[in-house]
Amino acid sequence: MGYISIIADDLTGASDTGIQFRKYGLKTKVIVDVNQLEQFLDGDEVLAINSNTRPLHGEKAYKIVYDICCLLKQSGFTRIYKKVDSTFRGNPGIELEAVMDALGANLAVLVPSFPENGRYMLDGYLKIAQVLTNGNGKEDMILINDGDQQLCHVPTLIKEQMIRKVANITINTVRQGIPAILSEIEKLYAKGYQVMIIDAVTKGDLKNIALACRMLPEETVMAGAAGFASFLAKVMDLPSDTLRESPSKEGIILIVAGTCNPTTRKQIDEVMKNTDANLIKINTGKIINGFTADEVEKVVCEMHELNKTNGVNGRISIIAVDSLFNANLYSSQIKKWGKTIAQAIGIIVGRLVDDQIVQSLVITGGDTALHVLNALKAKGIELEEEVLPGIPLGRLIGGKANDTPIITKAGGFGTPTAFLEAVKYLQTKETTMNIKYKL
Repeated sequence: MGYISIIADDLTGASDTGIQFRKYGLKTKVIVDVNQLEQFLDGDEVLAINSNTRPLHGEKAYKIVYDICCLLKQSGFTRIYKKVDSTFRGNPGIELEAVMDALGANLAVLVPSFPENGRYMLDGYLKIAQVLTNGNGKEDMILINDGDQQLCHVPTLIKEQMIRKVANITINTVRQGIPAILSEIEKLYAKGYQVMIIDAVTKGDLKNIALACRMLPEETVMAGAAGFASFLAKVMDLPSDTLRESPSKEGIILIVAGTCNPTTRKQIDEVMKNTDANLIKINTGKIINGFTADEVEKVVCEMHELNKTNGVNGRISIIAVDSLFNANLYSSQIKKWGKTIAQAIGIIVGRLVDDQIVQSLVITGGDTALHVLNALKAKGIELEEEVLPGIPLGRLIGGKANDTPIITKAGGFGTPTAFLEAVKYLQTKETTMNIKYKL
């Protein structure tokens, strides 16, 4: 029986939050398809569940999340972390209400900030800031300025989606320390407020909030992005285990980009500038116009041809939608046909796996990752390490790519060198494992 479960509304969210518990030594599995959840309920892992509810309307999203919580509760899970999108897409309030209703909880703490990826909340406003680095490609701090992109006023949005009373605890209280945070929660709760949305700008703010939450009743529902989860995992008294190592195998490191987010474009550009990676652009126009089979065949054949000369082992190959490189390309149709395009990408990756040329996967975009894993018939991901903030490495569970290393990334996550660092990490890991197992 697991101790805590995570419910996210998409696959990359389940992964980037689940890895926060794995990196502190907790067995963690990502559940790709919620319909297969029951077969994972007897283990002792942290379960990070993809409810796949982000594109759904309110009532449908509510019911799915409510039913998941009821099943988890019946199976003995004592805590649930409700992961919300770091840019507040989907149904964050509706799904949090579903968790609270299913568990009979009277108090929830919601902390949307993820400073390591430039997301912070100040006076209730969720914003995106520039992430500064320390010169080694690692996050150091975020630079706040008046020009930061403002996404939404979180308390207002949550009030519109919930019946329960919602309050905002500001950064001034957070900076006064743990006793002040606890005192404010207690005062607001006494006035009938049940959902506490708390400002945070730095990792230090998140740590103080997490330490304060440690003093709250265990039935309190915790919610937020992966940033808050990372500190909850650290302060909870949870059992840990030893990381498992599996032998590596030959093949290409395949980067798969189905998102049109400009952050991903910059990350691909850095890989192309600094490596001899192969890049194949998927013609989304052909897929939109019904020629999916032709485009799949073309991409698969081109990938084989590019990797034929020098062999595939250790090589970096990229497949990406052409609309990533031209924001105006099919712009009016991409959203409508997004699922069809993601399914086509899944078929392509499935073909390459069938041909046994894929050593590991790096996938960006939640819908893309879901459809790739569905095509591979994977049941889940066993998380291993956090390569970069919010960017986890794991191994596929089940299906035709069983035990294949996989890194997943939300489209807007990471610095421009994120892909470059991820593939270097995989190459180093592969070399180490090959030496260890004499492959």
